[in-house]
Amino acid sequence: MNEETQAWTILIILSISTGGLFAYYIKGRFGAILSGLIPWLGLLASLLYQEYCVPYQGGGASMWPIAQLFGGTLAAALGVAAYFLTIKIFNKRSKGSTHPLACPCQ
Repeated sequence: MNEETQAWTILIILSISTGGLFAYYIKGRFGAILSGLIPWLGLLASLLYQEYCVPYQGGGASMWPIAQLFGGTLAAALGVAAYFLTIKIFNKRSKGSTHPLACPCQ
């Protein structure tokens, strides 16, 4: 597995795991927002670390904003999709559960 494939695999697995864990532990709209926001911010932190803390290795112009645009969007979408899929799976198992975006304070 080459380096680029390995990076995409890590991004996908961590985003799906984050969405699933937030669906299990944090209910409601806040969990849905976090399941998209945390993978996006995690990729941003990784890209900024690579850009500003690792010594320059050559190779031309910096492309981290483009990588954040596409990779961050994919990470957020996968996190939110995993959140709702996990909610749907757990709602089928438990009878009488509420909608995943319902306010937990009611």
